[in-house]
Amino acid sequence: MIRFDKREQHFVASPKTELDANKLKYPLSISLQVTRDCNLNCAYCSEVGDIPNPSLVKVRKMITNLRGVKRIILTGGEPLIRDDLTEIAEYTRKSEFETISLATNGVFVTYELARKLVGLIDYVDVTIDGPRKVHNTIRGKYDTVVDGVRILQNVGFPFSIVTVLFRGNADSILLTCQIADVLGAKKLKIMTPIAKGRGKEIVSEQLSSGELLNVFEKIKAEKETNGWSPRITLTDWNVVGEGHAILVHPNGDVVASPVPSEEECIWPLGNVLRENIKSIWKRYPYKENHLNKYLEKTLHVC
Repeated sequence: MIRFDKREQHFVASPKTELDANKLKYPLSISLQVTRDCNLNCAYCSEVGDIPNPSLVKVRKMITNLRGVKRIILTGGEPLIRDDLTEIAEYTRKSEFETISLATNGVFVTYELARKLVGLIDYVDVTIDGPRKVHNTIRGKYDTVVDGVRILQNVGFPFSIVTVLFRGNADSILLTCQIADVLGAKKLKIMTPIAKGRGKEIVSEQLSSGELLNVFEKIKAEKETNGWSPRITLTDWNVVGEGHAILVHPNGDVVASPVPSEEECIWPLGNVLRENIKSIWKRYPYKENHLNKYLEKTLHVC
C-alpha cells in the first residue's frame, strides 16, 4: 500500500508493497491548474500562456474525472485569484481524495480565507526563493508572502516552502533553509527551473548535477549543525527523468511534464473534460519516473 504521510508531506510505501509502476491503476499525484492568471511575474515561470479560466461547473467535472488519484494539488497561475476557490476546495473535499494540497504564492492569504480552507485543504505550498532582496528580484512581495505564511502558522495550517534554485539565488540557499525553519515549515522543497515558458530564458543559469549534489551536501551538514526541523528535498531533473508530473491545464488538457526532449517540454495525454484519469493513465509513458519521484527515490533528502 502507498499512502501520503501528512506529517512529513510525502508518499510512503509499506514494506510489503510491490512497487511496480505498471500495476498502479491511478497516478499518485495530479496538479490541477484552476487558472493561468497570476498577480506576479516570476523570472522562471513555466506556466505562461493565456488559457481562459474554466467555469466552476467545468472545474467540478475535471475534479470528478480525477477521482482515484491519491493527491490532487490545486494550482495555477495563482489559484487564490479565483473568488470561488473555497467552493472548488469544498467540492474537491467531497470527492474523496486522500490528500488535497494548495500551491500559492502566498500574497492573497488572509485570516478569513485560511480559516475557511482549514479542513478542506490538507496543506499549502508557498514559494519563497530566498531572503528579502533575492526573493523580490525573482518574484516580489517578500513581506506580504511572509505575512501570509505567518497567518497559516497562526491558524495551525500545515505548510511547506518551495524554492526554485538557480545561479540567481544559489548563494543564499542556506538562508532560505533558515527561513523555512524559523517560519515553521513542515518541508522545504528545492527544485530547479523547468525549460518552458519563461524558464527557457534562464537555462544558462541552471546548476549542473554535480553542483546540485554539492549544494545538497552543504544543506545536509548545516541542517545537522543547526538543528533545522523541516524535511528538505532537492530535485535534480536529470536524475528524476522525464515526465514525472501530470498537469491538468485550465482547459482540461492533461500533459506529462517536464519532458525536455519535446519542443514544448510536455507530452500531451488527453483531456479530462472528455475522459477520466484512469483511461488517460493507461497511456501515460512515464509511470516509473512518476512513482520513483513521488516516493522520493530519485530525490536528495535530509
